[in-house]
Amino acid sequence: MYCRFKIRCVVGMLSRSLSSAEVSTALRPFYFSVHPDLFGKYPEQRKINENSLQLLSALIEAQQSSKNMAVPVLPFYLRQKDMPDGNFKLVKIHLNSKNVRETVVKVLSACNISTNYVDKIPRSSSVSDSSKIDFTRAYEEYNRDFQKATDMKRKVEKKRAITNIIDWVYENSDDAKEKYEMTRATRNQVKTLIENLCKTYGIKEVKYDSGWNISHIRGALQSLTAMASQYSKYMGNLKGRTIALGQFTGVSLDGDVFLNIIDVRNEWLSLIKKVSQEDTALTEIPHYERALSSILRDIHICRRKFMPKVSAAQYCSHLRQLITSIGDFYGNGKKIPESVPESLNKYEIVVEPEAGPLMVSPTGQFITPSSCPADELIPFIAKHLDEATLLLTEYSINKHIEKALCKEVKERYGLLELHKDDSITPGLMILCCQRLLTRIDKLEMKLRGNIIYVTHYYSVLTEGVLCIPWNFK
Repeated sequence: MYCRFKIRCVVGMLSRSLSSAEVSTALRPFYFSVHPDLFGKYPEQRKINENSLQLLSALIEAQQSSKNMAVPVLPFYLRQKDMPDGNFKLVKIHLNSKNVRETVVKVLSACNISTNYVDKIPRSSSVSDSSKIDFTRAYEEYNRDFQKATDMKRKVEKKRAITNIIDWVYENSDDAKEKYEMTRATRNQVKTLIENLCKTYGIKEVKYDSGWNISHIRGALQSLTAMASQYSKYMGNLKGRTIALGQFTGVSLDGDVFLNIIDVRNEWLSLIKKVSQEDTALTEIPHYERALSSILRDIHICRRKFMPKVSAAQYCSHLRQLITSIGDFYGNGKKIPESVPESLNKYEIVVEPEAGPLMVSPTGQFITPSSCPADELIPFIAKHLDEATLLLTEYSINKHIEKALCKEVKERYGLLELHKDDSITPGLMILCCQRLLTRIDKLEMKLRGNIIYVTHYYSVLTEGVLCIPWNFK
């Protein structure tokens, strides 16, 4: 883990401090929600959690040593089990406690994690000999956790030690091609399963998120095929529809029928039975979007290509929530600042789930959580109009340059595919492609026949995909 804890043994009557093992056990579910390694695709959230964990570690270590230490309010992004990837909850924990027990309880409570384990640990104990405290076992557990942290740190440092893309590609391109060939049979099975589903039930298309392991996709398609055979009378509901295997179960904003890969088949069947009812929300969306646009001076209501996946019904709820907030803003006699143009039809706004940030995206769109009060949203728009204008203009130019450069890189290198992570903007992708083209004399033969995925790190996926950081050296 990221935290190191000291173990203290005291002879006689004592106010019992939690041992290292107890702290580690108590905070385990917390670590599983905030651990930086779980936020690999989200560098900003990863960095915040990493810094907060270091401060929390220092505070606990000081309290174990009976020292006073003040720390600022610690922000943590929590992964949400039942929410789409990239949808995080931000909690801010104020730790003014004087001992480890109180600190641990405050951390768990702030994250809505049960404190039953800590509550059952006695607050005081009387011991006549330090041997009555299982010091050896506690130390072994601590040492094991510390060793894991050390190994993890070593792996991270090893990744960071990569000095240039040429060395890395020479070391890994053959391995990637070998893995690609090893998964050829699985990919062919996936293709056959999809073709059979489409032909048998009149399904328009079956697609899946590229982030899933191909063997997981095959397993999900086999489960869907088995379910379809058993409940074929309901499969007519999917005729002419697009099926997407992803990270939630529901009808998307585009009308695609999403099936969560990790859901049980009963969840899928429940959706397929009532899919026409879910479609009702799709017909309501344009009305809500027009209503929101009209009260925000004709601003365009848009959807990001890679916005967090939500069902059509959820999206309608988000729009209603924001419309109500803005309506209350006007109802209380408040007005849009005079500095804002009479028409905002040159600008775009995206309404996302409640846990999202209020921001201007790298492509110039205003991104707002549905829970954002109008008192915050409207001044934010007024303040950032110039920034949005600049970014929108830049994006409109960059997206065409990006498309041309990606095509050139793919053709000149002879790549099978060239993809990028959702977080890589056209501007970043342009820089990456330009650097790749300057190294073609050294990398062309090694990369020919490979699949490249541009992201923030180096890695070789099990299907043989080469992941490279956009800002490689």
